[in-house]
Amino acid sequence: MKKENTNSIKESDLFLPISEYFKKNGYTVKSEVKDCDIVAVKDDETIIIELKTSFNLKLVYQAIERQKLSDNVYVAIPRFKNSKEKSFKNCVSLIKRLDLGLITVGMDTPLKFVEIINYPKASSVRKNKTKIKKLENEFQKRKIDKNIGGVNKTKIITVYRENCLKLVALFDIYGTLSLSDIKKYELTDNVSSILRQNYYKWFSKVEKGTYTLSETGKMTLDNDMYLEIINYYKNLFLNS
Repeated sequence: MKKENTNSIKESDLFLPISEYFKKNGYTVKSEVKDCDIVAVKDDETIIIELKTSFNLKLVYQAIERQKLSDNVYVAIPRFKNSKEKSFKNCVSLIKRLDLGLITVGMDTPLKFVEIINYPKASSVRKNKTKIKKLENEFQKRKIDKNIGGVNKTKIITVYRENCLKLVALFDIYGTLSLSDIKKYELTDNVSSILRQNYYKWFSKVEKGTYTLSETGKMTLDNDMYLEIINYYKNLFLNS
């Protein structure tokens, strides 16, 4: 297979050019949504894209699994050196048989040209309504997307983590707050649960029904990954 050497290419390198491509075409794009590398939404259309540095069976299995969530599923890989090669034709043939879409990215040029080789079709894979709802909720409720699709073993900004960061922002402004005061801001329905479980150890209970930031929580204010989100919500609270 005389394909571009992908040893130095990471899945995350494919993310930015593909994300920009769909954004330019009017889609809202978010990454690492319920295990999907990229989710792009426009009107009633939901597109799911799985990234890999080469075409392999693991990518095919992932894409078929994603067809339980949407008929618009693409696999994305670095483009082949020669589109006339048998290996490329076999790849396209299999993709078509599985009703999947295929995207290639020219990683060997500064332009990182994105090309849709094949568009997906409605598949016979039975849809999982519960998982579709969870995907939609995660996509809609996550206001800021700091994730990079295709990155492994890295913290992901889920809706739950973002809700925790909303509380961090609120405590950073006001210091100590009662649960009743916090609920006035209508941050999320599960504020009580977040504070009680304290999964990230970001909060400290001052007394019954009153909380503040813990020392661990204060450290989030120096974390570049979290700071943009915290500042976003601080400005929102101060201007509301």
